[in-house]
Amino acid sequence: MWRRSLPGYFNKGPIRFVYPVCCFVLLLPLFSTCSPSKRIYSQLSDTEFTSSDYREILDKWTRKGSIRKGLGTELLVTATYQSEEFRRAFAKEYGRLYMQTPEESQKMLDDQMSAAGDYDGFLVAIYTPEKEWDDFAETGSLWRVYLIKDGRFRLEPLEIRKVKKRRTSSREIGRYRALSESFLPYVSPWTTLYIFRFKKNGLPEASQSLELILTSPSGSASLKWDF
Repeated sequence: MWRRSLPGYFNKGPIRFVYPVCCFVLLLPLFSTCSPSKRIYSQLSDTEFTSSDYREILDKWTRKGSIRKGLGTELLVTATYQSEEFRRAFAKEYGRLYMQTPEESQKMLDDQMSAAGDYDGFLVAIYTPEKEWDDFAETGSLWRVYLIKDGRFRLEPLEIRKVKKRRTSSREIGRYRALSESFLPYVSPWTTLYIFRFKKNGLPEASQSLELILTSPSGSASLKWDF
């Protein structure tokens, strides 16, 4: 099917070989950068909207996982843990890009730190080959999501919120949707962005590790942050 999308592929003469070869040459740099799963966002050009300092922190707190069966893909997931360090970097970068006043920047930082004290939060981009499988925020979802602290304490999410692609009345959802492409370069038209929140107040703080688990009858994906 993809052959038909290449103009001239079935034409007679030497031109039939030009498009496939050119496409292969152009794609070589992409394949060469796909192997490492970490330290990729910090290497984006400084002509990008976000700074290299922010992308370094994003790299540090982002993990990837997948569920595969044979040659097929059941799930691709990329998640950023909203640690205090990440939230500080996000607030600083937000203030820089929007040229906030010192008072506005301080309020943004205070809001982020307050959220960090109340929740273990994750920004999660999900890809599933079937639309029906992408139902994490729905009642009776195919998926179960857990957070494991230090390999001992298992928590269920307080909230799984889907970032809508259409206009919404929620200011927070609208803000994350609008900023996702700039601040989270792994978000694409083929992924859905979620916010996962787990209650933190009154529960033991993780001192060694956090492990985010997404599981279903199709399999399980595990993303781990070691401290």
